[in-house]
Amino acid sequence: MNRTLLLLLAVLLLGCAAWFALSTKDDGSSVSNRGTDRQFSLFEFGQVDRIFIADRQDHKVSLTRGGVTGWLADGEPANENILKNLISALRSVDIKTLPTQKAIPNMVKDLATNGILVQLFNKEGTKLRGFYIGGGTHDELGTYAIMEGSENPYVVHQPHFSGNIRARFNHWGDEWRDRVYFRVNPDKVEQFSIEYPIQKDKSFRLERDGANYKVMPFYGTAQPTLTVSRGIVEGAMSRYEKYYVNRYENGDTESIKEAKTLLPFAIITVKQEGQEAKTMEVYPRYKNQTFSNDAKSGQEIINGGLNAFTAFINGGKDWVLLNVETTQPLLVAYDYFR
Repeated sequence: MNRTLLLLLAVLLLGCAAWFALSTKDDGSSVSNRGTDRQFSLFEFGQVDRIFIADRQDHKVSLTRGGVTGWLADGEPANENILKNLISALRSVDIKTLPTQKAIPNMVKDLATNGILVQLFNKEGTKLRGFYIGGGTHDELGTYAIMEGSENPYVVHQPHFSGNIRARFNHWGDEWRDRVYFRVNPDKVEQFSIEYPIQKDKSFRLERDGANYKVMPFYGTAQPTLTVSRGIVEGAMSRYEKYYVNRYENGDTESIKEAKTLLPFAIITVKQEGQEAKTMEVYPRYKNQTFSNDAKSGQEIINGGLNAFTAFINGGKDWVLLNVETTQPLLVAYDYFR
C-alpha cells in the first residue's frame, strides 16, 4: 500500500514538472522568468514603441514606430532587414549558461568597456526592458549580457540561431537607414525622365496623357514626341518597383568632392501621384581608371572597366554606392519607347 502511494506521488510530481516546463514554453518565456535580472526577452513585442541603443563610444540611435518600413531610425525610414533581425533577437534572447565565479570578473570588465545599452519603451514612455550586450564567448555561440542595475552577468543566446547576437545590435549611423530608394507603382507614375548630359539624344521626358503616355526629347533635338501605351511604360517602370542602393557612403568626402566637379552620367527623376519627385544623379565608377582625350574632339575619355555606380539621392543630401547589375536596367533611353 505504502509503495503504491509513493509511486502515485512520484507520478504527480513528474506531471507537475512537465506541466511547468510546457507552460513556460507556450508564451515564449523560459528560465529567464525565475528572476527579474534574467528577463532579457520581450515576447509580446507589440507594446514596444521605441528602442534606444547606445555604445560606449557615444554612438546611439532611437528607433520609433512609423514610416514606410514600419520603423524610423532617428526620424529616417529604417532598414527593414536589420530591424527584422533585431526584433527577432529581442523577442527571444535567453540565458544560455550561468557563468562560473572565475569567469564573472572578465565578463563584467567586458560589459563595462564594450557593452551596448539596449532599452525598450512603450507609447507612454515607460521602460519595459533595459540591459547591456557585451562580447562573445570563445566559441562565438554565446554573448555576455547583464540587466541594468544588476550585478549578475549571464551568457545569453538566441534559440535556433547559432552565433554571437551582438551583431544584431551593433549598427551605427547610416547602417540603420532604409536602403530602398525607389518604390514605384507603375500605375501611379505621372512623370518620368532620364537626362544624359553627354549623350543628349538618349535623354527623354515621359508624361502621362490620359490612358496613354507621351515621350518627348529632353533637349531641343529633332526627335519627335511619341505616344506610347501603358504596357511599354510598365516595362520600364517595373524596374523601379523596389530598387535598393548598395550602401551609404556619406563619409567618403574625397569622392563626393570629385563628383561635384563632373557631369553626371544620368539624372533620373520619377514623380508619382501624391508624392514629391525623387531624383538620382548617377556617376560611373571605373576599375583601374585612366584618362585620355579624343584626338578629334578633345573630349576627355575615361578608360577602364565599369566597377560600380555612385549617386547623389534625397536632393543631394546622400552619397550612395550602387551595384552595376541592378542599376544598368534602370537606364533606359529615348529609343526604348520607339
